[in-house]
Amino acid sequence: MDFLTSPVRYLKKKQPIYQISTLQSLIMGNYYGATTVEQLLRFGDIGLGMFHAADGELILLNHRCYRILGDGSARLAAMEDRVTFASVSFLEEGDTISLGAMESLDALRGLLDERVELLGANNLYIVRVDGVFHRVAARTELKQEPPFKKFAEVLAKDERRFVFENISGSLVCFYFPQYLEGVNTAGWHFHFLDDACTCGGHVFDIEMERGKALLNKTDRFVMDLPHNQEFQDAALENASKDEIRQIEQGGK
Repeated sequence: MDFLTSPVRYLKKKQPIYQISTLQSLIMGNYYGATTVEQLLRFGDIGLGMFHAADGELILLNHRCYRILGDGSARLAAMEDRVTFASVSFLEEGDTISLGAMESLDALRGLLDERVELLGANNLYIVRVDGVFHRVAARTELKQEPPFKKFAEVLAKDERRFVFENISGSLVCFYFPQYLEGVNTAGWHFHFLDDACTCGGHVFDIEMERGKALLNKTDRFVMDLPHNQEFQDAALENASKDEIRQIEQGGK
């Protein structure tokens, strides 16, 4: 009833996840920039995504935006750099979880899934995990040139993988419920940035010594669609479930 009686108070109640474009659009090869880093920072201080022309994975942490280059190194993005796809939010005080040793990303995913089941699996979640890692396996992509190929082809040819060992850093984790698959990845999506902000990427696997997670739950989601003709012409319904899963698993 708060929304009916006091919409302003309702809007201030919880931070939304803001998203630019859809995952289907990315899968179908629409890598044209739909916004800028400067504009994206208006909507969040934590997030993940991809830059124009699939030119590197995007990590937003502490209100600073980084591009992951082909060798796994991180570079602070310029305000005018264009972004093709991203999910961001403002991280607030929330549930904290002390984490012991985690032998894999699946182990962490399972623990987070348990918390989501308790709190409500049809909501959306943002999690930051600060930890000490024995190993982080990650990836980025190389810049593409138009006419753009579908993302599965990009992963097969221009995905670059790397492993970081004995490193401290942060996992940026976003959860979308099953009914939003295609709009984003159903389940968890993980990116990593080290404490020195020198390396990172889209995460496949981890081995963590210890860590601490901060979890935010939200029931608010805001999305802006691209304005380019490529988006209007794309047959988004043709993005298959296998291609959606490949976003997480990679091409190799």
